[in-house]
Amino acid sequence: MGLLRATAACGARGASIDDYLDATELSRPTIYRLLKGLREEGFLRPSPVRHRYLLGYELLALGAEAGNGANLRDLARPRLLTLAQQLGDSFYLFAHDGRHAVCLEVQNGAYPVGSFVASIGGRVLLGAGQASIALLASLAKSERDWILAANRDELASRYDIEIDAVEAEIERCVEQGYARGVEGSSLPEFTGLALPLLDHSGRCLGAMTCSMLKSRMTPEHRRDVLAGMAEQIEDLVTQAHGLLRADT
Repeated sequence: MGLLRATAACGARGASIDDYLDATELSRPTIYRLLKGLREEGFLRPSPVRHRYLLGYELLALGAEAGNGANLRDLARPRLLTLAQQLGDSFYLFAHDGRHAVCLEVQNGAYPVGSFVASIGGRVLLGAGQASIALLASLAKSERDWILAANRDELASRYDIEIDAVEAEIERCVEQGYARGVEGSSLPEFTGLALPLLDHSGRCLGAMTCSMLKSRMTPEHRRDVLAGMAEQIEDLVTQAHGLLRADT
């Protein structure tokens, strides 16, 4: 796993043996042996640049399956596209993954904006962004407290976000039914809204979220975005015919 992460970190240029030596504590013979096995299984492939490696296409198949539990991604994709086309903003599907929220799907409208994640598969620390607020609000208090304690220092250093502000926004989300992001220094010109995606038993499967420029967040647009996401979530769960369930 360390070799795969090191490969991903090197991006399109590919990873060299020196990159793997710097990123891990493995010996050179061990690295060569593991690289051979990863190539044979399709998890790595040779780069056009000699003696460098890129992530293999087998990871695409695994990633697609991992991001589509209970067909959630397939169900959400056309609905996010509809929202993006109708309302013009960027719409996302996020799921809870340990101390992070992971992006399962994104569709951009006529006014795409920046986000804490660059693409599908991107992860953001829980506490940063409106999707993470919606996800945290759905968790049991004991789990939420553990996550916030573990993320406290990194939220402050990376995003300029304080835990007190996160907890206040979680309480507001529980009361009003939708989440806003907590103000920080990372994306000061953007804002957004999020709704939890609940299955038929009321358990949270993820969060549907919208990101936009602050200048677009008028009261009327806020109302339209929340109403649109609520309608699409209701339709999604209805289409699932009771088969959509959170993992136990």
